[in-house]
Amino acid sequence: MSKSFDWRTASDDEVELEYSPSRHALRPLAEYLAEYNTLSAPYWERELCSPGQPMLIYIHGGYWQRLSAEESLYNAADAGRLGISLHSVEYTLAPAADIPQMINECVQSIASVIAEYSPSRVVLSGCSAGAHLAAMSAINADVAQYLDGVALLSGIFDVQPFTRISDNEALQLTLEEAAAVSPLLMEIPQFAPHALCAVGTAESGEFIRQSIDMADHLKRHGVQATSAVVPNRDHFNLPYDLLREGTVVGDWVLNILQH
Repeated sequence: MSKSFDWRTASDDEVELEYSPSRHALRPLAEYLAEYNTLSAPYWERELCSPGQPMLIYIHGGYWQRLSAEESLYNAADAGRLGISLHSVEYTLAPAADIPQMINECVQSIASVIAEYSPSRVVLSGCSAGAHLAAMSAINADVAQYLDGVALLSGIFDVQPFTRISDNEALQLTLEEAAAVSPLLMEIPQFAPHALCAVGTAESGEFIRQSIDMADHLKRHGVQATSAVVPNRDHFNLPYDLLREGTVVGDWVLNILQH
């Protein structure tokens, strides 16, 4: 990771490389997307929640414009084996929605499922853009009051660099709009008591920096936050670990949910 990288002064190609996770991944993106579908296909989200169980709530990534809740159920087998409810959040993608609308939809989905099932404990999680949406949701008082922990994986917490890359075509974010939805730039009056900001070693320096910076930011706001750079993981396989015992991410989540 280069400490000297500055997205404001770097070339377009350099910023694109830093914020293109598939160019750093251990396997081709197409393989991961096919795997998401294969692992998620046997499950129906409504069958994965039971009243009173601990609950993992997951917000998928896809740079706010790809993927869906139904193809993000790859933790369902682990959840069922451990007696943990799993809720995958659906939200409208760009260009049909802007980021503030997505945040509102996530907040409503999280609050609704918690009200319906009254889980004993709750960890909110997300990967990539989903980690951003999870962080923004956790700042909301209607959500924060119910959370025991937040697991933020490979997140983009300062959205401003996104304005420099081709993926911004669908959102058309200005610098001012990006700054307004960047949790790394915000005061955080409420949040979960515990947070994990994790990223894989097979990721760009910028994604690693943003995770570490977000953990430090949360600590300054009174959250017991931990950062982790996880060996042999990348942007696309790190969420597989959310409920896997013996992994950095899984052990952290299960310690919150089962105690």
